[in-house]
Amino acid sequence: MDNSAGPEFSDDTLPVEIDVAPSPEVLECAVDNDLDSLTTLLFQGQSQKVREDAALAIGMLMGEEAVGAFIGLFAEDDRNLRMAASWGLSAIGTPAIDGLIAALSAEDAATRMWAAYTLGAIGHCKAEVALGKVLKDDDAGVRWWASWALDQILQRHGCCNGC
Repeated sequence: MDNSAGPEFSDDTLPVEIDVAPSPEVLECAVDNDLDSLTTLLFQGQSQKVREDAALAIGMLMGEEAVGAFIGLFAEDDRNLRMAASWGLSAIGTPAIDGLIAALSAEDAATRMWAAYTLGAIGHCKAEVALGKVLKDDDAGVRWWASWALDQILQRHGCCNGC
């Protein structure tokens, strides 16, 4: 897929781990419901895998309560932290959609891009109308990821508009 948004936001450069087994240190914290340690691992984990696993665990443990905090991380300069936040929101799933739709209106283009990407990763048709409006965003990267997200919804549901 041609990506006119630039190399920072291409499909090829998104850091997706193939190893699906949780990191041992994250698993231990999650079993103990140790949110403080999981938060430390999210920000200071020794690898991107540990950071993403921590975000997933936080998302699963906290659910909707973590949505605002994760969306706030989209404005951070650390791209790996933004990806981990996206993973955490994906773990929350449907309860994160309203917050992500609201984030499509953020002043910060990076926040809008990551919100669109995450809505595509979740793939729920509830986001379709909001993503359609974002196709007219001033930022090319936001438009590209909104288009990608709509494509993900179409692939999952075989239709759009009221799936």
